[in-house]
Amino acid sequence: MTALIETGTAGLRRFALGLALALLAFVAAVPPDHNGDFVEYTLVAHAIATHGTPDIRLSDIAAVKAAIPERANVYQFLENDMRAGKEDVYAAFVRGRGGDVYAVHFFAYPALAAIPYKLLGLVGLPPFKCFLVVNAAAVFVLGLALYRLFGSVNRAAAGLALFMLCGGILYARWSSPECLSAATLLAALAYYGTGAPIRGGLLGGLATLQNPTILFFFGFAPLLRLCIDYQPALGIVANVRRQITVRAVAGLALGLALFALPPLFNLYQYGVPNIIVKKFSDSSFVSLTRLVSFFFDLNQGMLFGVPAVVAGLLWVARGRRTRAFAMAGLAVLFTLALAVPAMAVLNWNSGAVGMMRYAFWASMPLLFVLLWRAAQLPRWPRAALLAVVLVQGVCTAQALTYSYVQFSPLARIALRLAPGLYHPEPEIFAERTGENDDYINPANVYHWPREGQPVKWLYNTAQPGIEQKLCGAGRMLSAQNRFTDTYRGWRYVDGTLHCQQEDANVIRLTLPQFQYSQGVRLMQGWSGPEAGGGVWDGVWSDGPVSTMSITVPAVKASGTLTLLGHYFEGNRRTHVNVDGRDLGWIELDKRNDIRLEQIRGGRIVVTLRHETSTQPNPQDTRKLAFFLQGIEVR
Repeated sequence: MTALIETGTAGLRRFALGLALALLAFVAAVPPDHNGDFVEYTLVAHAIATHGTPDIRLSDIAAVKAAIPERANVYQFLENDMRAGKEDVYAAFVRGRGGDVYAVHFFAYPALAAIPYKLLGLVGLPPFKCFLVVNAAAVFVLGLALYRLFGSVNRAAAGLALFMLCGGILYARWSSPECLSAATLLAALAYYGTGAPIRGGLLGGLATLQNPTILFFFGFAPLLRLCIDYQPALGIVANVRRQITVRAVAGLALGLALFALPPLFNLYQYGVPNIIVKKFSDSSFVSLTRLVSFFFDLNQGMLFGVPAVVAGLLWVARGRRTRAFAMAGLAVLFTLALAVPAMAVLNWNSGAVGMMRYAFWASMPLLFVLLWRAAQLPRWPRAALLAVVLVQGVCTAQALTYSYVQFSPLARIALRLAPGLYHPEPEIFAERTGENDDYINPANVYHWPREGQPVKWLYNTAQPGIEQKLCGAGRMLSAQNRFTDTYRGWRYVDGTLHCQQEDANVIRLTLPQFQYSQGVRLMQGWSGPEAGGGVWDGVWSDGPVSTMSITVPAVKASGTLTLLGHYFEGNRRTHVNVDGRDLGWIELDKRNDIRLEQIRGGRIVVTLRHETSTQPNPQDTRKLAFFLQGIEVR
């Protein structure tokens, strides 16, 4: 027994030394890639290293601009807002309770980078390699955890290589915590699964500091450990009791204590547990469309980032009613739990290298179960190992050939050969068609290809006059078109556009009519019309109830009324009443055709009761709920 321990210790030392040297060579040889949320992290790392606090000062901006001159224009936005004394500063930053400016992401990652930042600067090396050091340290810890899982230098190295081919290579150079989150989550699972719950809990807590949804680790890690340890002869109750040990409770408690740090800081500074959720997420985006996109999008989906892992997991789960099947099921549920909160982010086509950032670290439960099963095999089949390396190597190489505002090679093939079968999440199509990073604008029409005859179009059905942008004045889309509806009012048209003359009886009312009361009179509960351009041409409701009178032909006829616009936060639907007829709750930010029965007079009166009306800020006393862009009566 002693000889085995000594052999294991010697192997660990050799592995640790070799890995440390390889990672030092990596840090020395490659430049950092200032991508992702680098603006925040570079500023905060400098701030902590310089004055010991995470608040951003003008001197911090000046120093970082000088160190990264090629990105100076981005830092300038924040500097301009701070010099102007604006309450709402550049998007990725927010003012705290004392008026100081902080990054919206918690400062754990740049705090870890602050020491190497200082040390690198002192010895005359590029200080912003500090993030390479932190990412390398996370990979080093993962290597130690995998050695514990496998008990073999070669197998631990192979497991680490697979991690690198599953996104590690793509994100290791980023000045952003994607590599840290993924590596520490996988290491936490490896430690917890091999009976080291304190190390596992601490690493799980560390992973949550920049990505709070990894909180699910504290529910799934004990369940995975239960599967690993399960002894059928003892029964479920006895097996569960065996898992409740002092070390297990301590590990989970320590990890949860780390997880609590960002919410406590956010509550103190901003009065909410998570300022990012408040400012940059919307639960209405959580949908089947985004769930499918998360896993299957041809540009950034998880399935096309780690296909060998998914195939391996199917192999692991092939035997029913087995320990491996249960663990594979838990891994899938864990991954789904990590995916669902990510779907609420406003910026879905966010910076990425191939597989999207969220999918990278959310795939770690799948990778863990595959590695755990591999650790149980006395011999690894060479053909399967070669296939995994080749498949993941091709995925990694392919991911490096395009940016997140370009279609991937697979997506371009689909658009060329079968455009009618490929309908990505709208933001992905809009931004990659235009090759720019901007929020998708419902007032615009997007098409592919950019030049030449388009074969695919994307527009939002809830925008007034949008069909006239496609077909021209006085014309509309005909039923001949091949339509595919996605979500939030977005619709694809495949192939050549087919248009027809618009019905002469259509009444269309927009900003000019609101301004001059032509065809519509805004009565109780409206603010003044605003010409903000695009989706901001219209008028805000003001107060809990808004009423309008719409002029229609004085004939006996039925028709439809469509109200088009979008909501202020806290609203998802509106209670609509037309001429005293209660029509119930209607989602007015989607295409809605309200049936009008027997229009007898020369006008109809529409009353809107809002879910909630909110004052946007202390300087604006209005109570906003719905922004009306247009009215159509057919």
